[in-house]
Amino acid sequence: MGELYGRSIDEAFRRAGSREQLAAIEASVRTDGPDASTRRLRLIAGDLDIELLPDRGLDLGQVRHRGVPLAWVSPTGWSRPGVAGFGASFGGGLVTTCGLLSFGPPSVDAEGEHPQHGRYSGLSASVTRAEVQADAVVVEASVVEATVLGAHLELRRRLRVPLGEGRIELRDEIVNRGAREVEPMVLYHVNLGWPLVDAGTVLRSPAERVLARDADAEAGLSSWAEFPEPSARYPEQVFAHGLPTGRRVSAEVIAASGLGIRISFDTARLPGMFQWRVAQDDGVVLGVEPATAATILGRSVARERGLLRPLAPGASWQLGLDIDVIETRS
Repeated sequence: MGELYGRSIDEAFRRAGSREQLAAIEASVRTDGPDASTRRLRLIAGDLDIELLPDRGLDLGQVRHRGVPLAWVSPTGWSRPGVAGFGASFGGGLVTTCGLLSFGPPSVDAEGEHPQHGRYSGLSASVTRAEVQADAVVVEASVVEATVLGAHLELRRRLRVPLGEGRIELRDEIVNRGAREVEPMVLYHVNLGWPLVDAGTVLRSPAERVLARDADAEAGLSSWAEFPEPSARYPEQVFAHGLPTGRRVSAEVIAASGLGIRISFDTARLPGMFQWRVAQDDGVVLGVEPATAATILGRSVARERGLLRPLAPGASWQLGLDIDVIETRS
C-alpha cells in the first residue's frame, strides 16, 4: 500500500480533519459553453487530480499530478455528444476510447456506417458506483452501443485510483448482448501534452519494429523516439509499433525534467500500438494508442488482413491498461 505525503494512508486519514482533504469524488454539471449540460466527475486521490467525462463514455479528460497537467486538451473541448464530427469534437484528454466497432478512418460494412474512430466517444455512460475506499478511489459505469436489430454491445468500465501510488487502473469488460456474433474494435487513444511533451521528450516503446503510416510519417521515422522541436506547421505523423505477442508490456513517455508516464497493457488482448505525433507551436501532442487490431487503417483493412476477432452472443472480452506517473530523476 502506498503513502500519502510521507505517512501511511491510515495515518494520513487520521490526521486529516476530513477524508476529502486527501481523497474525494466531486460531481458537477457544466452550465455554459459548448459542453453545457454535460456531466463531470472530479477524482482527487492524493497527488492525482482527475477529470472524468460521463457523457463521453466515462473517458478521462485532464489529469494533473501535483498540479502539472499531463494530458493534451484540444481547442474543441468536449462538446455535447452527437453535435459535431470527430475532427470538430475530439477534445483529447488523457484517454479517449475509440470503438466499439471501428477505429481509424470512416468505413462502411455489414454493421453499417462507422465514423472516424467509431461512435463510442459520443455515448453517455450510466454511472453505477462512485466511492472513496480505504485505499483507493473507484468509479464504475456502463455504456451501450447498439442499433435496432443490429449489433448490441455493452462496455462495463471500472476506474480505480490507488491512493499514494500515482496510478490509474482502467478495466473494461465488453459484453455481446445481441443474438449474433459481432467483431468489436477498440483503441485507447492516450493523449499527452505540454509540459510533459516538448522538444527532447522520449518515447520508450516495447516495439520490435516501427513502421510509418504514410509519407508524412516516413519523413520522421528515423527520429520517432524523440519529440522534435515544435514549428509553425508540422503535419501529423502516425507510426505503427509491432509488439511482441502474448506479453505484458509498457511504453514510457519521459520529459527532460524526468517526469514521465508509463502505459502498461497485455498484448494478448491489445496486440496493436500506434504513436501519434504533432509538433506544432499551437499544440504539441504525443499519442500512445494500444488497440485490439494491429492496423490503424480502418475496419475494412482489418477485415482484409484477418485481424478482427469474433465475440459470440453472451460472451465478453476483458480489456484495459494501467497508467502510472513516474519520476526518473530526484
